[in-house]
Amino acid sequence: MLKSVFIGSKNEFDEIIVDWLSQHTELAGVVWSDSAIWRKTWKGRFNYGIKRAKKYGFLKVINELLLFFYVKRKIAVKGLGYLKRELIRPYWKERGRKFTDLKFKSISSDNVNKKEVLDFLNEVKPDIIFAMCVNDFFGKKIRSIPAYGVFLWHEGLTPEYKGLYSPFWTLYNGEYEKLAYTFLRMNDEIDGGEIFVQGYAKDIDLSKHNYSFIGHKAIFDSLPEVGEFLIKLESGSVKRLDRSDSKQGYYTYPGLTQYLKMEKRLKKYLKSKKR
Repeated sequence: MLKSVFIGSKNEFDEIIVDWLSQHTELAGVVWSDSAIWRKTWKGRFNYGIKRAKKYGFLKVINELLLFFYVKRKIAVKGLGYLKRELIRPYWKERGRKFTDLKFKSISSDNVNKKEVLDFLNEVKPDIIFAMCVNDFFGKKIRSIPAYGVFLWHEGLTPEYKGLYSPFWTLYNGEYEKLAYTFLRMNDEIDGGEIFVQGYAKDIDLSKHNYSFIGHKAIFDSLPEVGEFLIKLESGSVKRLDRSDSKQGYYTYPGLTQYLKMEKRLKKYLKSKKR
């Protein structure tokens, strides 16, 4: 059984992934990443906003902020409710256990490339690293530690939907049949590594499920296939998928105007489905 490390944000969904890994690998440790630590103070938020404004323009940043506060008030709580009721609670009920029952070494850091993280990984010596919900770019040093590399769960199709908020942009583009997941091995390009597992989210109800829930559901639906991938990886029979003929796309944070446009398109689509 492969010795693994998980790197991700400390939240209830990532706890499910850690538990799943403990069943399918020898879980050697967890790195809780807080790469969005700038959100915790007004100074951090201000500095991050100025940095983005210089790169993308103040109008875009204001648009993004409007969506952030709108989502926080109108959407986030509702989406989290679906996540708890439809995924998180049923998972732990079926398992008959709690996350606190798990025992593993862990470390927290605001950047996965820091020395303390590299030292931790060199100490536990994983064969493979799994990552999710991390904004950091994984440098060559960290990617070279595990023999099999660092694998990323991405909540969207690649190469079509690289970058941030893939489920949102998939909805925005009206490609409702492409709400998907990708499991890839990281390289020097963001979300551009070798693809080994790819598929589509199941049982999505577009009349109630928002893009945040859809992204989590897609990752959850990938678990059986990732389990098969691990078996093939150990046996030496794993093969990567060839998506080289697909159109490439890269996306960043959406704004309120894009959200309202996405909602308008989605309502029109749902209305047409009822006819």
